[in-house]
Amino acid sequence: MTIGTTMPEIRQVPVPGGKMEDNYGEKVRIGLIALCDDVAVDRDFARMVPDDRVALVTSRLFLEQPNSQRTFLNMADRIPDTVRLLCPLLRLDSVVFGCTSGTSFIGEARVTELVHSARPSVNVTNPGSGAIAALSALGAKRVSVITPYTIANTANVVRMLAEGGIESVQVSCFGFDTDMDIGSVPREAYLEVARNTDHQDAQAIFISCTATKALDAIEDIEAAAGLPCVTSNQAAFWHAMRLAGWNESILGFGRLMRDCW
Repeated sequence: MTIGTTMPEIRQVPVPGGKMEDNYGEKVRIGLIALCDDVAVDRDFARMVPDDRVALVTSRLFLEQPNSQRTFLNMADRIPDTVRLLCPLLRLDSVVFGCTSGTSFIGEARVTELVHSARPSVNVTNPGSGAIAALSALGAKRVSVITPYTIANTANVVRMLAEGGIESVQVSCFGFDTDMDIGSVPREAYLEVARNTDHQDAQAIFISCTATKALDAIEDIEAAAGLPCVTSNQAAFWHAMRLAGWNESILGFGRLMRDCW
């Protein structure tokens, strides 16, 4: 409309039939806390959403780069304000803190406490808790671990798994300490490491970090290695859905999403 044009009459009309319905996510609505430079986690969660009965809402959390114990611990106090941006007037069934290493440093219980300070009583999970629950659901107590991290950050994730009753029998890492570098590792790299590693007596493969491209390689890895494959994003999404009461198979993302409901 150009300057000087007469405003047309605007009609307010009723919704046809007068019937309203719920927003997207009538069955499950998940709130995701994504790190500021992680472009994989919400992409992966969205790919796993089976239909419009499930909705995903995302809020971003600042994390200084490069990654270290100091930067992970420093972001903890920002979690409540980030949670408050997750559709505060709508029902949420689960909130996911989307950082595996951050969880390993801050602690699973502390992450839940921080989320509950802003959203009391909501189901809370994270990639660490999700992975431990997923591996247990698969009957895997011994795992082969692949990470994009430095040795130091990898060791902390291995410690977190051990505290959850999961023994790491083989561990490989790529040595990166920024989400930008981690996100640039090709999905095929995880497949090649999985294919060419002696997994000893591992009962599953765990690929850590929400910023990886590993989600789309899960089924190829399972076929190549003959073991179930769990990734941070897959496990966190599965756990959030399960906590919210979802019990239907979701195909295309490995044995966990197909069988463990």
